[in-house]
Amino acid sequence: MAGLFRRRKAKQDAGHGALAVFGCFLRIGASSFGGGSATIVAMRQAALARGWLTEQEFLDTLVLSRLTPGITILAQVLLIGRKVCGLRGMVAAAVGMLTPSIGITIGLARLYQLISGSPRAASPLRCVAAVAAGFAVALALALLRDTLKRSTWLRSGPLYLGYLGLGLLIGNPPVVLIAAITAGLVLPGLFEGTETVDDP
Repeated sequence: MAGLFRRRKAKQDAGHGALAVFGCFLRIGASSFGGGSATIVAMRQAALARGWLTEQEFLDTLVLSRLTPGITILAQVLLIGRKVCGLRGMVAAAVGMLTPSIGITIGLARLYQLISGSPRAASPLRCVAAVAAGFAVALALALLRDTLKRSTWLRSGPLYLGYLGLGLLIGNPPVVLIAAITAGLVLPGLFEGTETVDDP
């Protein structure tokens, strides 16, 4: 019985180890075509399916990564890796994500230089752009649904529409982020979720 428990525990640990993190992000880096939105969708699916993060924790990594300067996707990769297994997870996640994407990007850039002038390449390139746009819309809807689950429609709906309007009016993402942070500090009650935590 003890041996069975140890084997089960080892299997669970293997799913939360640096090697598992590396393999997961290696696959994401090699297959998440379409830019940032597609990558975020892939990371969300992987993190939730493996039990690494909850919906709330994934949203937290997404928000925190947007508040950091530099490459926000890489920042989120590091946050997820850290959550899974600390510093080793951060290194494994970053190396796994960057290794295939760097190679693929260099190869595709060279291929684009060779074929972009050809009339036959116009339709496939438009299809790629359409798929990337579809991923962006799907991600926005998924994150909106997850956000609205945590609060009431009467509170979250106007806030969402307000920041959407602010973004369209200003057209400057850092200013919209600063406005959101300021609103959260001044009126934190507007952004608090309504989930109830069951007593143990």
